[in-house]
Amino acid sequence: MSNQTTELKKQKSLIPIYFISFFTIITIILIFIRIFFPGISEWVNETKDIDFKILIEGMNNGLVNFYDPISISDWPPYYLYFWYFLFFPIYLPIYLDPNNLIIGIYIWDLIRLGLTIIIVREAPKVYKEKKDLLIFYILSIVGFTIDAYYNNVNFLILFLLFYSYFFLERGNKWISGILFTFATFKITALLYLPVLLIVRKIKWKDLIYYMIPFIIICIPYIIFPNYFLQMFNNWLTPDGQIQGLLIFDSIMWKALQPSHLMFIGLLLIIFLENLKNEDRKNLYRIIFVSIITIYYIYLTTIVFIIPVILG
Repeated sequence: MSNQTTELKKQKSLIPIYFISFFTIITIILIFIRIFFPGISEWVNETKDIDFKILIEGMNNGLVNFYDPISISDWPPYYLYFWYFLFFPIYLPIYLDPNNLIIGIYIWDLIRLGLTIIIVREAPKVYKEKKDLLIFYILSIVGFTIDAYYNNVNFLILFLLFYSYFFLERGNKWISGILFTFATFKITALLYLPVLLIVRKIKWKDLIYYMIPFIIICIPYIIFPNYFLQMFNNWLTPDGQIQGLLIFDSIMWKALQPSHLMFIGLLLIIFLENLKNEDRKNLYRIIFVSIITIYYIYLTTIVFIIPVILG
């Protein structure tokens, strides 16, 4: 029996190593394509690293005009204003010399890989169920690949929410709340709190640890309500290039893109790990993985694959 237990522990310890290799290979392949095959196709040339370029153009607006339209995309900036300060260390060298853009992209690649490796290594210390870890890692690989291709920021949300939960587990609720607040530069990170409440990791009274930092950081929106309205209007801005069968498809694509699977997988593993009944856990595991899979296959096909093929 002890030999079986030792073997299971050994297998579990190898899982992060395998997935770290996957994340590293994905990063190397995408960097290789950027260096040696930048013009592999018109579509790749137009889309590779596009989100990073959009971020830079949004930063070029400056903090005061943070929500003004940008020329490179039909979607105007819609992150909360403090993203300007979080991203500023990466942006500053590019602002000083636009030729540093490609260097900034490589740095962003390496930060993504580094922070993801940390999460993959630390996850088994926080989450004990092997099946849940595998689901988390697999969803993260899908999200990571898309996030890295477009060079988006979802890896940072994953990192902040991961350590928010890490410190919550250790009773440091204020630190947990502050990290959560930083993650809300993309407002979809708010989904984290309902999950904590549902699985009873926090009580309603514990929301004070999360809402006070969040309210404090949002004070500028109270002082400058027009600033808030401009951001809110940007959230509702549809993209004429993104079509779907339903009126909500374009907005849902913006709110829950496949690259968001990085932190959606985290929310799922938090939910599953805190279910005590094994039968119920197995049932919910099947239900939620199926829903996530079907939803993203549908959304990606309808608003992305079909328009690209027909276009």
